[in-house]
Amino acid sequence: MDDIIIVGAGVGGLTLGLALHQAGMPCRIFESVPEIKAVGVGINLLPHATKELAALGLEAELSKVAIQTTNATFFNRFGQLIYQEPLGRAAGYDHPQFSDPSR
Repeated sequence: MDDIIIVGAGVGGLTLGLALHQAGMPCRIFESVPEIKAVGVGINLLPHATKELAALGLEAELSKVAIQTTNATFFNRFGQLIYQEPLGRAAGYDHPQFSDPSR
């Protein structure tokens, strides 16, 4: 079997590579940057993404380094509530929504 080619070593590409590896399917990941490093942006993983990461056995590790997001709340400049909705498990999903606590 030829290797599966994955272009991009972001969250999606690396997760796909791990899933293929666990399934015994050879793959190669290509990335245009010479070094993978933090780029200063926050990451927000929705429940459909954390479902796949949980299937790879990563949910417990994610919960150690991320925040389980329970709601989205927006206020105007005077502090008045504009909009609020539950997210992740608080919204009834089977899997959590994770957010980067450093942002």
